[in-house]
Amino acid sequence: AGRESVGFALVSSAFLELIFWLVVAMMWLVQRDDALAARFEILPNAKSERRQQPPAELLRKCWLDLSVGHAIRPAVMWLAFWLFRWRGAPMSADTFPSMCTLGCHLAFAVAANDTFFYWVHRFLHHPRLYKHIHKQHHEFRLPVHIAIEYAHPLEDLLNNLSVLSGPLILGSHGCVAVGYAGIILWQSMDAHSGLLLPAPLSPWNLLPGLDCSSAHDFHHSHNAGCYGNMFVFWDRVCGTDRPYRRWLAQREERQAKGTGKEA
Repeated sequence: AGRESVGFALVSSAFLELIFWLVVAMMWLVQRDDALAARFEILPNAKSERRQQPPAELLRKCWLDLSVGHAIRPAVMWLAFWLFRWRGAPMSADTFPSMCTLGCHLAFAVAANDTFFYWVHRFLHHPRLYKHIHKQHHEFRLPVHIAIEYAHPLEDLLNNLSVLSGPLILGSHGCVAVGYAGIILWQSMDAHSGLLLPAPLSPWNLLPGLDCSSAHDFHHSHNAGCYGNMFVFWDRVCGTDRPYRRWLAQREERQAKGTGKEA
């Protein structure tokens, strides 16, 4: 089990690093081309011709925070291995689930993560907590893809538990947890990118109920509503996407009138 846990930690960490750096490279290629960037950037208002980049000092702090997180990732995945073993989840390649089981467990992982993430995220916006924990992440008023990992350690812990919640509840095979972590890593980087990329570069706005990049960009720029993760279900049920939908309607109306003024 010792070798198995180390192997799991190293392979899963390498997989997540691959996802991360592939998305970083894709975003860099888009943003270095002025024509592509201008085409896909989410602009804060109709007067803006290009999206303003975060201050250099904030990016430096973000990269430093990110480097620490990536350095300790193998240790985190090693702990995750034993957490799943304690749960009784199968971890070996010999017990790989069927495609049907894999699909069902991934779907449950999405639903569980969306639920936990929404309520934790909304809770962290409570005035008594916000300035102590979640405010760090909101230093990015206009987020960039690497901002996903710029957060208070407690928030990082809660986000990781949220990602693992579905597989832990079901006692899913370890590959479900790692696979879903890769999926949500790509989706979260896309949601923070400030870009509305087309498929296949971004499949996260194709299905009904998905509105990742634009909604989360509004959340950062206005610090209001849109607490959900992948789907808008809980925001719709609780009405916390009303400021965003109202802003969208006002923007469309003002753009149609050519005033270029937005809230």
